[in-house]
Amino acid sequence: MACIRDILHVDMDAFFASVEQVLDPDLAGRAVIVGGHVDDRSVVASASYQARRYGVHSAMPLARARRLCPGAVFVRGDFHAYGEYSDRVREILCRFAPVVQAVSLDDFYLDLTGCRRLHGPPLVAAEAIREAVRAETGLEVSIGVAVNRLVAKVAGGLAKPSGILEVWRGCETGFFRPLPVEKLPGVGASTTEALHRFNLVTLGDVARMPRKLLERTFGVWGALLWERAHGRDDSPVTDADRLPRSISREHTFQQDTMDHTEVRAMLYHLAERAARQLREEGLLAGRVTVKVRYCDFRTVTSAARLSAPTDQDSVFYEAALGRLERLMARRLQVRLIGVALTGFADLGGHQGDLFAQRALERRRRFYRGLDRLRDRFGFQIAAVGPALRMKAEN
Repeated sequence: MACIRDILHVDMDAFFASVEQVLDPDLAGRAVIVGGHVDDRSVVASASYQARRYGVHSAMPLARARRLCPGAVFVRGDFHAYGEYSDRVREILCRFAPVVQAVSLDDFYLDLTGCRRLHGPPLVAAEAIREAVRAETGLEVSIGVAVNRLVAKVAGGLAKPSGILEVWRGCETGFFRPLPVEKLPGVGASTTEALHRFNLVTLGDVARMPRKLLERTFGVWGALLWERAHGRDDSPVTDADRLPRSISREHTFQQDTMDHTEVRAMLYHLAERAARQLREEGLLAGRVTVKVRYCDFRTVTSAARLSAPTDQDSVFYEAALGRLERLMARRLQVRLIGVALTGFADLGGHQGDLFAQRALERRRRFYRGLDRLRDRFGFQIAAVGPALRMKAEN
């Protein structure tokens, strides 16, 4: 007989904005938006629930967020502090569960299977976790409780803010039945549009379809979608090593330069190097930071949040290039340039848009082939994209 699992999904509510409110009590109860400067092209990294009432959400351009919520407090963000609070929360979670998996700074899965004699039923354990996090950090969490990761994640999302929702064993399909298809992790805009064309609006609609018909219509993703619409998921919670804080690469030019073509080429090369390590570690990154040091040793940085985590060189480069153009406004030579990837998610834990995955998988095959080639003959065996214009340095 298969073991019945007790899985919790713990999600920090408006994490970055909530940490800012804890660090500065004057911000408590106010609309707080974390991002860059309002007058540049940065996007919202996090918004407090007070700001969300005005329609502000993550990845929205800051200029639009200002128009929607003119009374908000805008802060650039302290990612060192966010990392410290994430560590503190994880330490609390590890007191309750033998297996804790962090898929990002504010997103955790716990496997409490076999812990009922120690902590009581999983709902009781969830209440204790929420109170412990609140008392020891001042932060709020939302928790989903279920027999697998998928259902726990959806339940946790519906429990926001600072709620707990348990889905009893055997009730997964009924719980999913009335939910719109876009509530399912992995169903993005393109998948939703495709399903709506077949009048599949709720997960119940999908679950009632014959599996073979979905598979014939949508391929392997149709079969996977049918399984998920029934609340089925056997992916394990793993206590793999903690996600790294960042993966970064930087380069100091032998001679300071104002050649923008050379700087862009080096930017692509650094993005390639960082993305390759990302793929080696089986991770995705959702944020790119560019660093520029001028010949007068002044150093400036700018970050961009991606619409979805990725491990693709070209996506990182495009986002980084937009930041670079803002940073290269000074008419001085550049001494150093750097790229850092942060906002990590585990590749196995992240569920992107199901139908977009097909195009993504083709690009991944390309990068895997390129990685193998470089593993065998050295990184310089192949140059791609803007890196073709990179000057050789002795």
